[in-house]
Amino acid sequence: MSQHAHHHDHHDHDDDHDHYFIPFALIFVFAVIEAVGSWYTGSLALLSDAGHMFSDVAALGLAWLAGVMAKRPNVARHKSGVSYVELAVSIINALTMLLVIVFVVVEAFDRFKDPHQVKGLGLTVIATLGLLVNVIVAKQLHHQVEHHGETLNSRAAFLHVVGDLLGSVAAVAAGVVIYFTGWMPIDPILSLFISLLLLAFTLNLVRDIVHTLRSDGNAKKAGAFTHEH
Repeated sequence: MSQHAHHHDHHDHDDDHDHYFIPFALIFVFAVIEAVGSWYTGSLALLSDAGHMFSDVAALGLAWLAGVMAKRPNVARHKSGVSYVELAVSIINALTMLLVIVFVVVEAFDRFKDPHQVKGLGLTVIATLGLLVNVIVAKQLHHQVEHHGETLNSRAAFLHVVGDLLGSVAAVAAGVVIYFTGWMPIDPILSLFISLLLLAFTLNLVRDIVHTLRSDGNAKKAGAFTHEH
């Protein structure tokens, strides 16, 4: 009976790895495609979406790492049960997102002054494929949360992907408008819209991190002391 339970646990552990690996691989490959596509089409909306996809790759990779580390019994935790590894990973994710947002906003304002030519059809095709990838990944991560419970990092990874999904919708819209009307300012306008979405998700994550740290109190020092001695 215990052997069967052990086998079941092992299967769940492998399943846990798969649910992070598949989205990680899909998004990594498509982030590269979008980055090249943004250079080819000249689209900032696509570049911002690619930048967010790369931050998704970091979020998923770090969430997977944190999940593995969190299962180890000797990892220091605070009162709520979240490991310090997971907290550190969440902070890195939030900072990465903020850097992406700052870059896109600065570039968008630059493009209002000096409009760039954007290939509408290419942008629409690439962004639509990106949207499909994000839908697949969002479903995969939702399944992960339903079957394995929600953690700070699984939520962070899911938020990254949902934000990116909305970003892909905006990039598709930019492509369609440019293709049919040739109105170039839509590209930086929707890039700013994507940035506002990302900022909302990031601030939500930051709020959760701060709340977790505050609820921790002095447990971190006590945990570190216990861990060392």
